[in-house]
Amino acid sequence: MTAATKTCPDIVQRYLNLLADDFEVTPSDRGCYITTPFMRPDGDAIDLELTFFPNGSVRLSDMGDTLGYLDVSGIRLTDSVLDKVRRIARRNGVDMWRGALLIDGDDAAQGDALLRLTHAVMEASCLIQSSRRSAGRIRFETEVESLILQSEAVYDVDFEVEGGKELHQFSFHVDSGRNLLIQPITAGNELYAHTWAERWAYRFQDTIAVCADFRPIAVLDDRDSRADVWTPKAQAPIRDEAILWTNKHLLEEKLRV
Repeated sequence: MTAATKTCPDIVQRYLNLLADDFEVTPSDRGCYITTPFMRPDGDAIDLELTFFPNGSVRLSDMGDTLGYLDVSGIRLTDSVLDKVRRIARRNGVDMWRGALLIDGDDAAQGDALLRLTHAVMEASCLIQSSRRSAGRIRFETEVESLILQSEAVYDVDFEVEGGKELHQFSFHVDSGRNLLIQPITAGNELYAHTWAERWAYRFQDTIAVCADFRPIAVLDDRDSRADVWTPKAQAPIRDEAILWTNKHLLEEKLRV
């Protein structure tokens, strides 16, 4: 046996061992959330949910994050884009149902399912490279940051806070004794708006559980064609923390306090 023959498998095994250490598993009421070491193009980790239902069925799902990510990144979820995502899903042995990429059945709890779904999510997320809208639309976060700058408040970008269960990152943290955690949220339709609202409601609650001094604010993008997105139902999970962009004077008031 040559040195190369012996060393090459060892390198692969060491890589797999390191990779295993980078997966994080958080128990839930019906199964667990899996944070993978793989990332979308914007640097956010890919999260998956493994669910065990009372009837004995099992599901591994991206919780709708992939289509939500494309939508928030400025990709119009046209029939053409959705067909591309479906083809990517089928190629990886994954289904798409009600906006989520998922695998149902006993196989969902196997390592092969985790690999296939992760590959599908990564490949579909990369559609932003070829399908992104042409220039001209100002990113919502940029508008929110501009407002913070105009207030002359001291602030941090991509501020990380250790919550009760996990680490959370907020777009902006305004200091000077105010402890505002400001998170702009944009969505293309009511379904994804509600999904993002639920996700941020959890992050807000998990953060406050450790430090009640933080004051989270969700700034909701209701510009132009998005005016009908943030219905009362969509806002419900974060109603107490939400400020519509059309009411940005309320955010200005909080920045001045």
